[in-house]
Parts: sequence; C-alpha cells; structure tokens
Amino acid sequence: MNRFVFTLLAMLLPVSVAYAQDDCSHVTSSLEMVPCSEVAKKAADAQLNVSYKQLMSRLESDYRTDPALGAEYAAKVKESQRAWLKLRDANCPLEAFEIETGMPAHVFAVNSCIARMSRERSAYLDKIVPALAADKSTSTAPASGACPSEEFAPFLTAFSANSESQRRLTAMTVKSMVLKPVAGKDRSTFEPSTSGVSGATFTYPLMAAITPGKTPGVEIEEIDDSHVNVVDKRAGNSNVKVFNFSRQACWVLEGIEDWSISERDLVATRNPGMSRAENFCEQRAEALGGLGFLEQYPLTVELIEASLENYVCAAESGDAKASLSAARLSLSQMASQLETNKVEALFKAASKIPSGALGYATFLCSGNSTDYNGPCLHPEQAKEQVIRAITMGSTDAMSYLASTFEGGELGTKDISRALACYQMAADKGDQSSIDSVKRLGSQPIKASHCI
Repeated sequence: MNRFVFTLLAMLLPVSVAYAQDDCSHVTSSLEMVPCSEVAKKAADAQLNVSYKQLMSRLESDYRTDPALGAEYAAKVKESQRAWLKLRDANCPLEAFEIETGMPAHVFAVNSCIARMSRERSAYLDKIVPALAADKSTSTAPASGACPSEEFAPFLTAFSANSESQRRLTAMTVKSMVLKPVAGKDRSTFEPSTSGVSGATFTYPLMAAITPGKTPGVEIEEIDDSHVNVVDKRAGNSNVKVFNFSRQACWVLEGIEDWSISERDLVATRNPGMSRAENFCEQRAEALGGLGFLEQYPLTVELIEASLENYVCAAESGDAKASLSAARLSLSQMASQLETNKVEALFKAASKIPSGALGYATFLCSGNSTDYNGPCLHPEQAKEQVIRAITMGSTDAMSYLASTFEGGELGTKDISRALACYQMAADKGDQSSIDSVKRLGSQPIKASHCI
C-alpha cells in the first residue's frame, strides 16, 4: 500500500519543462540535449557580458583620479577578452572532435564547452576588480561619504538604513537576475535571466532596513572573504530577493536576484473558474515549483514551499487539479506538511477528477502520513473512491483495484475479480496490466467482474 502511494505521488507531482540555466545533467532524452545546451550557452554568454561590462565600469570608477592609466588598463582587458574568445571558440570543437559534425551530440558537446568556459571566464573577471581596488586604494562608491565599515555586518546596517546610502554604495552596473517566461512554452514556465542594469535606474530603497544582530527573514551567506549574499525572505517565499555584495575599496552591492514572478507575466483569466488572484496563484505555483523541482538553485526549499503556498491559494477556488497538486505536494516530503483536515478537504475537492479520486483513496488508506505501512485504515471508503475513479475512466485505478483484489489490501481477496480488473486496464493498453493478465491467465481462473 505504501509503495503504491509514493509511486502515485511521484507521478502526480508537478514537473518543469524549463531547462536549468547552467546544467544539462538532468536531460535524459536526446531530443532535449540540443535545446538545453543552447539555453545553457545563451545564459552563460549573458552572464559573461554582464561581468565584462561591470569590470569596465568599475575600472572607470577605480581610476577616476588617473584616467590615462585607467584607459590603458581597459585596453588591456579588451585585448585579453578578444584573445580569450578566440581561444574558447577554437578550443571547444576539440572536445567534440570524434563526433560527426552537425549531429546533436556534437552540437551538445560544443555548446556545453562554451557554456562552461564562459562561466569560468565570468568568475575570473568578477575577481579582478577587488584585487585591483585594494592595490589602488580607490573606492568604487561615490566620492561623497566614507565607507561605513570594513566589517560586513555593520556595513549592512549602514547600507540598508536609507535610500541615499543604498544609492551611494551600489555599483555603477548591477548584475540583475529576474524570472522570465520561456519563449515557446506555456506562461507558467519560467527561467532565470541575467542582464547588466545601471545602478542609477533603480528605485531606492532596494531593501528594508536591517538592524544589528539577527533579523527575522534575513540570512547572511558568506561566499568567501570578498563576497557575501544577503537572502531577504521578509516578503515571503514567493518574493525572495538575494543581494550580492563584493568587497572592493568598500563593500558594494553588485547584484540582485529577484525570485518573484511579476503579474505582468501571468494571465488573469487562464482558468475561468478562478478569480484573478487564484489564477495568479496557480501559475506561480507551477512556475516556482517547476524551478524548485529541478534542484539546481540554492533556493530550492523556498521555491517548493512557495509552490505549496500558491497551490493552497489556488485551491480556494475549489479547482480539482489545484487541490490535488496541493495535497500531493503536502505529502511529498519536499514541502511542509499541512494539517490532516486541510489535506482531506483538498482531496475531497480533487475527487471530482479521476486522479483526484484515486489520490483520495490512497489518503483514506494511509491517512496524513508519509511513512504509514500498515493495513488500509478505511478500506470500504477507499474502494468507493477507486471505483469512482474507474467510472471516470482511470486506467491507473483499474490496475490499482486489481492489485488490491489480488492481495486483499482493501479487505476482499478475489483473484477472479483481480483478473477482470487487469483485463479492463489491459484493454486500454496498460502494459503492467497486460503482463498481469498473462500471469494470472496461466492459472485455471476465469475472470468475473471488476466493479
């Protein structure tokens, strides 16, 4: 019983068709290899362009007291970048030399190499300025006002205090990451998109004040001696922002990751049975959950929690699919578990569709437990829901009821009825049921009736 429950959970949990920006290791189909590698290459190129522009902007700021020397340094950077691009483009075909040119595997290998080398180059360029600024003892912050502190904690308190300090201590070009819809996909499939944005174009303040000591909803992540991320969850899991700081002559805000989804990118009337707010919740649940299930991003936990919260919001409409997604996610052990009465209410609402009725049956057997492995708690009620799912055409329910008749999990062990149910599912093309019909058909048993 327990094994079936979790197999069904795996089948029904939402999944994303979006590709991770920087990794195609999750791809298992050859048809997905090329488009995934194209996305990875494009994302890495965008990241590289931002890093290069940030470096050039900070060189201009660092050397404002000696512009001639700054121009000479910038020229060297340009020369180095041109040479590196030629090296990358000549080097990557070597990694695919033994693969026939033009074949998907060849394109995938070259694209993956370009993406990897571009990410490495971006990281290299990002590290140039801090060492340069320290050597030159010049500040990337505007000349007015001293650096609040060399220690990050007191710096952050001073930085977040007001709009003016945030404006003064933000880099000229900021690496901005936002979530955008994937072209050619449905409007609930999103991926991170990075670009360089002028710090002067932001509306300040960028973050609410952070007081000394531990601030609820704010996490400080030390990447290394020169890089710190501030993860701000005060607006909830659906609106997390990550602020990237780097130590130069002073600490400077150099990047902002916005993991929220704008209403501009959502459809207010996609599901006519839902209100505007519930439509937005459902699409956010699908999008944020899809990103979380990739398990490619540091905010995996927050993204999946946001998915559950938004599915619960969408389920307020009584929509069966949203209710089922919320209930299944609650039992998946990937998000917080909802209260028993809430989960049961969600399954009841979901039972209007075949998969929802079958899900409700498993809940009636196992309850609000993720590790229950005993006998079915409410076998008759569970059987009613399975039969309901069958009358709505569920092949999975036919196969499931067959297995319970064969094993007696729902209180009745009847091999002839098991054979009848397997045959019903086999007639719909279910391979496991076809195999079971052959297995039981070898015995002197005649099929009776399934339901």
